[in-house]
Amino acid sequence: MTLVTTLRLVCAVALVAVTAQSGCGSDTPAAGRTSRRGEVCQVANDCSEGLFCAPLPGQSGGVCVTGSFKVAKTAKECAIVECAGASDCCDPALAAGCAQLRMLCEADAGTGSTQACQQYAAQCGCETGRVDCEAGKCISRCTGDDDCVSTDSGRRCSGGKCVQCAADLDCSDGRQCVTGRCQAACTNDGSCSGFDRCLAGRCVASGCQTDRECVAATRNVDARCGTDGKCIVPCETDLECGSPTSYSFFSCIDRQCTYVGCESDKDCRLFYTGPSDASTLPPKQYAVCRDTGLLGDVVKPAQ
Repeated sequence: MTLVTTLRLVCAVALVAVTAQSGCGSDTPAAGRTSRRGEVCQVANDCSEGLFCAPLPGQSGGVCVTGSFKVAKTAKECAIVECAGASDCCDPALAAGCAQLRMLCEADAGTGSTQACQQYAAQCGCETGRVDCEAGKCISRCTGDDDCVSTDSGRRCSGGKCVQCAADLDCSDGRQCVTGRCQAACTNDGSCSGFDRCLAGRCVASGCQTDRECVAATRNVDARCGTDGKCIVPCETDLECGSPTSYSFFSCIDRQCTYVGCESDKDCRLFYTGPSDASTLPPKQYAVCRDTGLLGDVVKPAQ
């Protein structure tokens, strides 16, 4: 073999080595190198440490994605509330005249019998303390039924709050009083929302009773009904609870898909509306991060 031939052979081998290292002309990682985020894979071992091979729909392979979300669980939850303070529960146009009505009422020794006093009591609840914001909901406070005559909350005073009803007799058309509201009597469990059950014509808060109910509620065939009446979606990895690129704030904690909650009101606002605020919340509705278990509407992403 001549010297020229030998040099040509060495150069060819070097070129092949460089091409193999760079992976030029191919989406497949070079032999001996694990795939990085976004690169193709066949099994989990094809991906670099911390990544997982997520299957691509309709294809034989997958792509390497973040395998562990590393989002810590908090003791708070996102909720949409209708008020942040009592002022959100009052009509600003009506409240504007409250100062004058109060002076007119006081000029009559505040007996409460004059028209000014009656009007002041009816429309100035924020100033008198009769209208308040509690757990994100507007309520009317009272000491008797007379205090509720002019409110939108109801005509009966129960537990210091104006409600629609205090007993079944306050409801008409065969409806029943359930937590201060008149509701049509249920006939079976299917008439009640969620996992509530129909007992003696009333929808009573219950919980799941079978695994099948949880499968139906979560749309997940692995869902199970826990001993506390709450659905459990078992898991081994965070990816079983959601996608790293469209994260719904569910992670695998203690082998269960768990809602991880929030840390601040800004977290919740950004989750509902996005960074550009393109999808705004309705007037006098607020996204808040609050302690878990408070009354009101909790808005979680679907599992």
